[in-house]
Amino acid sequence: MKNIWYQVWTSFWKHKWTFGRVFFSISAIIGIVIVPLFRIISGLAQRADDLPFLALSNFGSTLIENPIFTSALVVIILMVLLFFVIQLLSYAGSFKAIVEGQKPTTFGAFRFAFNRVRKIGISGNFLVLLYGLIVLPFPMLTFHSQLTNYLKIPAFVLPTILSTPWMITSLTILGVIALYFAIRLFYVLPELSLNTNSSKIAIHNSWAKTRGKNGWALLIRLGLGSLIIGALTLIGFGLTWGVQFLADKYVPGDYTILVAFFTFTFATLINLFNSLVAVHFILNLMSEDYSAVSLTDFKSKRFVIRFIVSTTLIVSLLIQGLEPSVVFVLNTANRHLNSYSHRGVDNGNGVQNTIPALQVTVKKAHPDYVEMDIRQTKDGKWAVMHDPNLSTLTKGASNKGISDLTLAQATSLTVYENGHSAKIPSFADYAAEAKKLGVKLLVEIKTERTNASDLADSFLKQFKSLMTEQNWDMHSLNYSVVQRLKTLDTKMKVGMILPGNFLGEPVTKADFYTMEYSFLNRQQVENLHERGKRVLAWTVDDSDAMVSTYAQGVNGEITDDISTLQSVLKDTNAAQLMHQKLGVYIVNVLGD
Repeated sequence: MKNIWYQVWTSFWKHKWTFGRVFFSISAIIGIVIVPLFRIISGLAQRADDLPFLALSNFGSTLIENPIFTSALVVIILMVLLFFVIQLLSYAGSFKAIVEGQKPTTFGAFRFAFNRVRKIGISGNFLVLLYGLIVLPFPMLTFHSQLTNYLKIPAFVLPTILSTPWMITSLTILGVIALYFAIRLFYVLPELSLNTNSSKIAIHNSWAKTRGKNGWALLIRLGLGSLIIGALTLIGFGLTWGVQFLADKYVPGDYTILVAFFTFTFATLINLFNSLVAVHFILNLMSEDYSAVSLTDFKSKRFVIRFIVSTTLIVSLLIQGLEPSVVFVLNTANRHLNSYSHRGVDNGNGVQNTIPALQVTVKKAHPDYVEMDIRQTKDGKWAVMHDPNLSTLTKGASNKGISDLTLAQATSLTVYENGHSAKIPSFADYAAEAKKLGVKLLVEIKTERTNASDLADSFLKQFKSLMTEQNWDMHSLNYSVVQRLKTLDTKMKVGMILPGNFLGEPVTKADFYTMEYSFLNRQQVENLHERGKRVLAWTVDDSDAMVSTYAQGVNGEITDDISTLQSVLKDTNAAQLMHQKLGVYIVNVLGD
């Protein structure tokens, strides 16, 4: 235990300034120079190829139909992967040098990494890449690179995974296998970077070093280190919250807000600091049996350069600590957020997109909007339905889609979900009930490959006067539908659904964007707001995600659990005392 404490804390504290300078300098260069450069290149390619957006919904067609953008995207992906490898190699080389008493420069670390990229060859770089993407996240959950932000499972896929037993079982098995290989290949990075061995030898040596009880010992050390770092984090957060609590109780008036600037910032810095401790611990374990390489000494640089670098890093860290906390306070200070009931249900209280569920949800949970789906029937009318095939919700009574049936045939079918049953409603009947209940609708036009081009014309021909009278909104995944709706009715509020917007800014006629919340970030929301576009987040079903998404400044959240969202908004806005706000911030944002 004493040895673990030394590797977690004593060793870190001994090298904290040099270690922090190199780590944050590398992160800053990647975040401030490399990533924005890639975004600029992708934006230029997007405009050159007249591409409105790149998201999951159009990814495949974009690769085929947009050669300029596709070529740029291939280059960007290759460069992202290269710099990710360089980032890992620079960490390994510089941090081992630091532990051995050196004070390397950041550019010296990059120079070392570039040299290693050339020496270890294609197979070695590929192995480092796999190591960083698959192996490293398991023992070091705090590891983060701006270069891999979009490598994530979209949140809207998770309910399907979690509700399917074989998927959960498969993922559990894969997780155990991945953890096993994370331990057995733990020393691959220092083998490649510090010993410059071939990929084959690096794998062989790491496998040998973690055989039998050595592997178990490594796993135990990683577990104990994680517990210590977790305890340090909780202590830091607890003390910070305690200071704000005492300030709220004893400091007069608005001075508590002044104290809050310090406590919120300090809480954010604690989060960054403990992430740094975790990185140091893992790299210390990795490289303890390896020799350090000689890197350029930071002290050899002129005092002015050292002063500028140090000052810039300190200021940037303070900004990193201050900015998100201030934004959180401002964005959750009784700011109105529109609540949207996804498919008109609330925590499984009925069958999605049916009138009985709509009635119960609106009367009990009082959402601002009900988001619902419509499909065109065989006879050109409109039914309320999300799924392209009816077999699931009708329990096999029909294996067709809405477009294969007349409206009379569709509305005669019974759908089942969450222990409830109801008839498929026509849009006219659903809209009449919504009008009666006094709730606004957000109508999503679902498309088929054969009928997308004329759907906007057909729908507005039948329901334009109703939509205008009730001031209801529309959105769609289909770009041509969105563009056509805005062409036919410039005053109607129309949104574009983007399940994972990867690169650049979307350029459409849409008034707002409905975006998959796990891909959203505050900068993206602010950029769209500057262009006069609203942002809705979907589908936000977890209370932590509801708070953190709210703090990003979105205009509305679409959820399957509207009661929880209403409760979260009430509690967040009711937290007027700064220690209450700080508690919400620590749990829901920093703890996310």
